[in-house]
Amino acid sequence: MGSARSGIRLAALFVLGALPLAGCGSDEPAVKPGGTGEPPPENPRLSGTLLYETVAYDRAADGLDYSKVDQKPIRGARVALLDAANETVLAETTSDAMGRYGFDWKGTAQVKVWVYAETMEPSILVVDNTSSDATYVLESAEVVVEEPTSLDVVATTGWTGVSYGKPRLAAPFSVLDAAYTAARRFLDETTPPPVFPKLEINWSVDNRPEDGLVVFGQIGTSHWDGDQIYVLGKENVDTDEFDTHVLVHEWGHSFEEHITRSDSWGGSHGYGDVLDPRLAYSEGFCNALSAMILDPDTVYTDSMGPGQKDGFSEDIEQNDTSQGAKPGWYSETTVQNVVFDAYDGYAEAFDGVELGLQGVYTVLVGDLKATPAMVTLFPFVTGLKSAHPEAATAIDALVGHHGSGSSFGVDPVVDAWGTGETHAAEDPGALPVFVPVAANESVTLTLVGGLDPALLGQNRFLRVKGTGGTLKVSSSATSDVDLYVYLRGKELDSAASESGDETVSFSTAAGEDYVVNVQGYGEISGPYEVKIEVLP
Repeated sequence: MGSARSGIRLAALFVLGALPLAGCGSDEPAVKPGGTGEPPPENPRLSGTLLYETVAYDRAADGLDYSKVDQKPIRGARVALLDAANETVLAETTSDAMGRYGFDWKGTAQVKVWVYAETMEPSILVVDNTSSDATYVLESAEVVVEEPTSLDVVATTGWTGVSYGKPRLAAPFSVLDAAYTAARRFLDETTPPPVFPKLEINWSVDNRPEDGLVVFGQIGTSHWDGDQIYVLGKENVDTDEFDTHVLVHEWGHSFEEHITRSDSWGGSHGYGDVLDPRLAYSEGFCNALSAMILDPDTVYTDSMGPGQKDGFSEDIEQNDTSQGAKPGWYSETTVQNVVFDAYDGYAEAFDGVELGLQGVYTVLVGDLKATPAMVTLFPFVTGLKSAHPEAATAIDALVGHHGSGSSFGVDPVVDAWGTGETHAAEDPGALPVFVPVAANESVTLTLVGGLDPALLGQNRFLRVKGTGGTLKVSSSATSDVDLYVYLRGKELDSAASESGDETVSFSTAAGEDYVVNVQGYGEISGPYEVKIEVLP
């Protein structure tokens, strides 16, 4: 059969012929079942259970609690049986929903097992970006199999009581299982099921919050780069391998990229920020998705710092409409609350919506994906009401719960463009959300200088109706601005120099709606104007 492909081989703690291990001796799995692995042979020559250790988060102290270690099955993973003498692959299988595997073969009795940090359906693998992208492989002890034999394999945390003094075997399998859990929820519970492309996740003990080269572990933060996921792993600085909500959040960005749609550019975001509404939607959606996938665990946790003893937690189910949250259509917090409440079944006075995963998924792959507007909270809510007209009144009440303030909030949503929205977040030029402008017309926009380009104040949006011919959009400003033209989320063209005078031309279809994002880089604090002209 040939030899196994190269990987990072990890010495494994193994249990041979032992009593059932914690987490695999009961009738119920430690996590929700799922997976399509081949069942083990009826009377396998070698069989066992594959497990990884996971560390609980202490919400009271905000940090990892290494006194509370659980074991969970390594599900849906690629498992290889090797001739111990020459590492020839004798057989391969896939672990089942309980982490069980089994092999029958003829020939050599001295064998060992390799467990890849790789699932087969869907295809997900965890690699070391600091070691030529090699796949992590957990290696068992060698055993001599003369009669039916049990070989259980446990990937341990490596924690010695004060530090990671031993190999961190569990980390890549914890990262893998978070992504697998998310994917299986959709594959098992939604129709039509999504088709996931191969996903590569990069984790390393050297991955740290520094800017630089990812091959050296300088990944900035755990993130989706548009092609792969990178996960922090630097001990005493920031590790995310046991921060399951963080892992599902980053998986959510890959889901947006391949299955639904995101128009976000990314960027810095934090509690109480008045964000570019595309960024607010994307980050808020992925926060909500983590709670949906891990339900009933709705508390988003993130550990960091010396000994992984620092961190923060936030219950996605707890709707935050406080002044500090600055609720509204530009708020990550508002988005996460609305999206999760559309899904969940929890009883709250303002929340009479219970659409479940399928109900939300229908919108994500339907109206939201096809909207001519930018993907923000507005087309999501519009899509909910369109797909579930019987719940429209309850959806309005749910959104209205976040709209009580005069400056901060969101009105009942009437369309994907935010038409009629009255909450400007104390931003003098924020409304209308999409400024209508036609050929041979001009408008003057007000942006706010001194802000990060990821914030609402440095972003304005034009709604331009196509004529069937070419349109030219020009800007005139004393501060630097850029122009980006979109059709249903796809960038058609741009004009981006270090000037306030930009021009971009694009062909149009008659009656089609195009969006022009005017992004500002004004450095002086306070409002500044940009004149926009549209010519045929």
